[in-house]
Amino acid sequence: MTGYAETALIRGLQYLAETQAAIAHNLANVDTAGFKRRAPMALEDTQSFASMLGEQLPLVHYGERTDFTLGNAHQTGNRFDVALGQDAWFRVQDDRGRVFLTRDGQMQLDSAGRLVTHGGLRYLDQAGNPLLLNSGDTPPNEVAIAPNGQVSDPTTGQTWGPLGIFRVPQPQQLVPQGAGLFSDPKNQRLELLAAGAQQGYQEASNVDSLQELVQMILVQRSFSATQKALGGIGRMQDRLIENVNR
Repeated sequence: MTGYAETALIRGLQYLAETQAAIAHNLANVDTAGFKRRAPMALEDTQSFASMLGEQLPLVHYGERTDFTLGNAHQTGNRFDVALGQDAWFRVQDDRGRVFLTRDGQMQLDSAGRLVTHGGLRYLDQAGNPLLLNSGDTPPNEVAIAPNGQVSDPTTGQTWGPLGIFRVPQPQQLVPQGAGLFSDPKNQRLELLAAGAQQGYQEASNVDSLQELVQMILVQRSFSATQKALGGIGRMQDRLIENVNR
């Protein structure tokens, strides 16, 4: 029967393996605009280990949260790049009508003149409608995007939108869906923001590659030490059995 020590160490190895995967994922997205790093965390398990003395010893399992720390905004000169301030989000919609939250401000126009992400998801205005930048004519070549999300043609003065910019009351309730998209299973009531958009800028990933590499080395050493401890327990049990059988 597996003892508490073996169980705890095996859980530790599982936790370290998951942590290493999270670090690798962070490093793979160090150059992804607006990417938010995964922050591993140890959570107490709802189950406990019953010892021979009748005590309930705690166990832990791997958990993860998203680090929403603001990444550095750098100027790109692209009029379709928009960086958001802290706690600000866009809403986008896919072809199936599903709505997601994102901080990805790398915008472009599709063939229909809709403002979309690189993945083709449509940016929504404050009322929840896709933003269409034409009125039967060709889309504008240049756009001006105000801090409140108002989109206009600097040549003709025509306006569209404004883009919906929102604050999420509890961002830790959001669930990452990949490609910089987050779903909101709690369906929180979003707060409309009057400002927060910065045209011509792009938010960088908030991953510190040096810090992640240091954490990777620490995890590797911890994994090796845990393996040795697990092997030591096995050898100790073997010696105990040998002594009993003498």
